[in-house]
Amino acid sequence: MNPRYQISYYLRILLTVIIYVTFYAYIVYSCIHASNTSAIYFNILIGVVFGSIGTLFEYLRICYDSATKKLIMDGKPEETLKLLNRVEKADIFKTFKTSCQMMKMLAMIDLRRFDEVLEYIKELEKEEIKEYDVLITAKYCEMMAHGELNNKGKSNEAFKQLINTRDLRTNKGRRYKGAFYFNWEVVNGQHKNYEKEYDGALRYLNDINESNMNKRELMHYLLAKTVAAKNTNNKQIYEDSKQRLLKTIENNKAMKDYVETL
Repeated sequence: MNPRYQISYYLRILLTVIIYVTFYAYIVYSCIHASNTSAIYFNILIGVVFGSIGTLFEYLRICYDSATKKLIMDGKPEETLKLLNRVEKADIFKTFKTSCQMMKMLAMIDLRRFDEVLEYIKELEKEEIKEYDVLITAKYCEMMAHGELNNKGKSNEAFKQLINTRDLRTNKGRRYKGAFYFNWEVVNGQHKNYEKEYDGALRYLNDINESNMNKRELMHYLLAKTVAAKNTNNKQIYEDSKQRLLKTIENNKAMKDYVETL
């Protein structure tokens, strides 16, 4: 686990424990010093209601955080989908709805379930996608899915929509936060691969600084680079990228089986 992520993760757990201990200590104190039985029952009711809601939220957050770690840090998209399904079933207030939608699309892409992710996006579009982060993730996944299925025209159209989405601005003229979720040099490299412009793809991919990439980002970067190198007969880059890629995807059988065919 990334040290910074680990520190913030355990710090949040500590703060959560402090908040819960303080809350329940206050409930107990209020019950002890209550002036009558009705006040005691009222305090207990408050404790049960808010304690239950808080416990549910923490359970959902723990499951969602675990799903995020499985996908981004561990490269285990199958386990990610299982955890996200658990969150969706228990999330009665739909607090994690949009976050789960984004993560499910990315996990399906990582499992190379391209027809499935396209159907999922269609269902989202029927409901009308209102969240920017979901929209930009959907357009990215749409570009990748069509590209991997050799639907060149549809992939190119999705790429154009993705760029238009990236360039949307808030009322204050700022880019939305979701526009910074992607390494756009990698996206451009992937798009060039789908357009079969492999020399152009390598130009985008060769100069990328990968030091800050998480495992998932590194996987897609190395995959794009391997494909581009293979199709430009650049044996050195191809061998280096493929071997590193195989180590990166050791926990993802679907991706590993595909890469073995390259």
